[in-house]
Amino acid sequence: MVHLPAKLAFPKDLSIFVPIAVAGIALASIVGLQLYAPGGLNISGVQSTPSDQISTSAAQQAQQQELARLKLLKTLPALGYNNLLADWVFLGFLQYFGDDPAREKTDYELLNHYFDVIVTYDPLWVEMYNFLSTSVSFYQARPDLTVKLIERGLKSLSPEKNIGSWLVWRIKGVDELLLLGDTQASVNSHQMAAKWAENTPDHAFAPRLREFAEQLTQDPDNKFIRIQSWLMVYGATEDKLVRKRAIQELIKLKVEIKTQENGELQFIIPPELLKQQTKKKNSERNKEQGKIENRK
Repeated sequence: MVHLPAKLAFPKDLSIFVPIAVAGIALASIVGLQLYAPGGLNISGVQSTPSDQISTSAAQQAQQQELARLKLLKTLPALGYNNLLADWVFLGFLQYFGDDPAREKTDYELLNHYFDVIVTYDPLWVEMYNFLSTSVSFYQARPDLTVKLIERGLKSLSPEKNIGSWLVWRIKGVDELLLLGDTQASVNSHQMAAKWAENTPDHAFAPRLREFAEQLTQDPDNKFIRIQSWLMVYGATEDKLVRKRAIQELIKLKVEIKTQENGELQFIIPPELLKQQTKKKNSERNKEQGKIENRK
């Protein structure tokens, strides 16, 4: 199985690095699949004219051609090259997503189409789902499409096929909670994440995920949980747009934000929320202690 590592640098700070050697392998392996659609749509999708030198109408036309190419790719027989086709389309996504001048003239409406093809050819590629969430949920502003694509992928995933599969449930649960406001769906996703994390090297995460789901079940409007989740989103990316959204949501949740001398941000959770959380923890601890003593 050949997969391109997931770390590159683009203007939006979506960090990804693709070594030339690995990209070369993908190019060489795919050369036998250089098919052309009516109108001369090359499978590579490489644009010869710099996007900052083309007109808005030309950029929109190029986007329509790219959409046609992606629809064609989804129907092509993989011929045993599923992983390489997924990698190849991922490279196209990176080019499209990182092309700021072109996106300023059009939009990001093709993002879900790239991942539609990638999920079709390689749903077991766990690392890919982080990029799906960042791009489709935030830049395309369609977390509903993100969840639908993840649900398709989960039909093929399992801890036996990829020990990191539990992370996909976690990504789904966070999008459901923070972007869709579907608390019950988020609870279900975190419960599944906990179940799939068990009996894997990441088993230590299972109790935390289960606790997260339990707290959300007991208090669907739990602000502390939402603050924790947005802080996780902020800390998990260098992407400016995603971090900006996280900061906006944290401010709404009354989190105080200070800039430190080193330029890093300090997030101060409202004291009353911390007191409430401590009180809940102590109450739960006392209940567990009472159960233990009763058994004796």
